[in-house]
Amino acid sequence: MTDIDTIYKKLSHVISREDFLQRTQEKVENMGGLCDEAMAAMLVANELGFSDASRDSVKIESITPESGPVNFVARIVSIFDIKEFTRNDGTIGRVGNLIVGDETGKVKLTLWDNMADLIKNEKVKVGQTVQVSGHAKQGYSGVEINIGNNGVLTESEEEVDVVSASQNIKDIKDGMGDLNLMGKVLEVSEVRTFQRKDGNSGRVGNLTIGDSTGTLRVTLWDEKTDFLTQIEYGDTVELINAYARENAFTQKVELQIGSRSIITKSEKKVEYKEEFTPVADIKADMNNINISGRVLDISEVRAFEKKDGSPGRVGNILLGDSTGKIRLTLWDEKTDFLEEIDFDETVEVLNAYSRENTFSQQVELSLGARGIIQKSEKKVEYREKFTDITNIVPGESYSVQGKVSEIGELREFEKEDGTESVVANLQLKDETGSIRLTLWGEQAYVIEDLDIDSEIQIIDAYAKYGLNEEIELSVGNRSRVIIL
Repeated sequence: MTDIDTIYKKLSHVISREDFLQRTQEKVENMGGLCDEAMAAMLVANELGFSDASRDSVKIESITPESGPVNFVARIVSIFDIKEFTRNDGTIGRVGNLIVGDETGKVKLTLWDNMADLIKNEKVKVGQTVQVSGHAKQGYSGVEINIGNNGVLTESEEEVDVVSASQNIKDIKDGMGDLNLMGKVLEVSEVRTFQRKDGNSGRVGNLTIGDSTGTLRVTLWDEKTDFLTQIEYGDTVELINAYARENAFTQKVELQIGSRSIITKSEKKVEYKEEFTPVADIKADMNNINISGRVLDISEVRAFEKKDGSPGRVGNILLGDSTGKIRLTLWDEKTDFLEEIDFDETVEVLNAYSRENTFSQQVELSLGARGIIQKSEKKVEYREKFTDITNIVPGESYSVQGKVSEIGELREFEKEDGTESVVANLQLKDETGSIRLTLWGEQAYVIEDLDIDSEIQIIDAYAKYGLNEEIELSVGNRSRVIIL
């Protein structure tokens, strides 16, 4: 075995034989014959950080900015595109970055010039195991490994496990940085463009992820938003070097994915199970409510103008479970979902909030930008609870069932806004008593399909004092009339 073979044997774990011999020959030529091949081989070893040609491989967790020359084996987690820049002497340089990991941690590799071309020429790929020899230093967001033209980055056949994400969603707090975690995709937003203060345009998009400890909204900026077209509900994503910030409007902590962050799709499975609140347990001013309910009613979508002059849309559905029913209000793009569902289907609602309707004094749900609504294959039991007429008191909404005892005429009238509408009256009786019904708008036309003794159900009519201070039920656009 020659001296060169002996030296290479001690370096074979960090550089290929072809690269080693090429560098040795280049060293001989550059020295103008002042050294032989053995001396040139030792100089190459020194440049690689192996003054004794026998430096051991280290684990990532042990690398510090003071480590200097290091070599190790790791698996590529993510790859950044290379960028060109102009040096002070006018020459063009190239730089690219990789994130690599082993079972002890992850670290950023910075590749310069010819080494950066490995990215451009697609010689390195996510999931590939590589031998690394470079120089450790303090970077912008922690320790980094610099790999210049004298460094080593070559493929290895060694099997390497990468450390799992260390953070759970419940542990994320405002101001935390360098966050690594995995989550199940629960919702993907559309990408929006906006104008920055400097006049340049930007892009922003969001997704909501969940793990076994909770849910979290993730905001992606500019070119990172391209990732949103690559994922869908149920996928698993991995986030590296994200940072947490409180949303000034919602006062909720969100994750930010900026230029130094990484988000990738993963084949791993993340456990996520929503906790659903029974309708009967929902009170006013609750947040982050999840419910699973059966669709009992679907409203038409109405367009309106917001205070800032922009257009808005609003629609409602009525949901029920075994404990009760509740109205859910959907805003803007969420109203598109109303075209996808039908009566008696089951839907899941995540991250809704509750408020008391000032008119009906009933607790209702609203679903904003952070909320999620989707179809479900679950079977939800719901049985309408009918109130005896004798037990009706003003100020509440009721569902009643009975027979028609009187049918009034359909009357037209002019509303306060100058538009025309219609109204009609019925008298309904059950075994406990009788009550007057006032049907407004489209609901009034039901009298054309009724006869005396027709049996009907009135769902969600509002009780109030009417003529002669007698209690009556008002049947409006949020009520339903069912002819049995």
